[in-house]
Amino acid sequence: MFNTNFLKELTILYVEDDEAARNQLARTLNRLFKNVILASNGLEGLLKYEDAIKNNLKIDLILSDVNMPKLNGIEMLEKIRLSDKNIPIIYTTARSETEFLLKAIDLHADHYALKPINLEDIITRIQKVCEKRYFQNLIDVKNKELQQYLSIINNVAAIIKMNDKGEI
Repeated sequence: MFNTNFLKELTILYVEDDEAARNQLARTLNRLFKNVILASNGLEGLLKYEDAIKNNLKIDLILSDVNMPKLNGIEMLEKIRLSDKNIPIIYTTARSETEFLLKAIDLHADHYALKPINLEDIITRIQKVCEKRYFQNLIDVKNKELQQYLSIINNVAAIIKMNDKGEI
């Protein structure tokens, strides 16, 4: 079951060189997500990703084909990973080539789906990946907050250790 309220808060970068497939899936994605950025190849995807970052637009997930002109999906992610080690990515491909799959694993891809895309499955995967990242970010924020509290306590508190006889 989809959490439509959660999905409506997400921005997706969708990179697909097949215009018909891109337009078809984009129609559905636009109904489900806050913002869908489209790119027709890996180079355009990289440029749109960089442009979004410069304009303080947070991309929550990249959905990308593997085999594309100019830059393939793997090459695009390699360049994105230079500045962002954590952006989630889900690859789609018509082939299950081991070389691409292994490279995708090395780059910490979150999922690898074979075409034709099962729409319900891909939306479920996007939601799971983004929820995982959302909750990890909450944990990171709370841990940072706890560290700040500990630092404050350490600056004002004195600790005394006593033995069983009450000696310091």
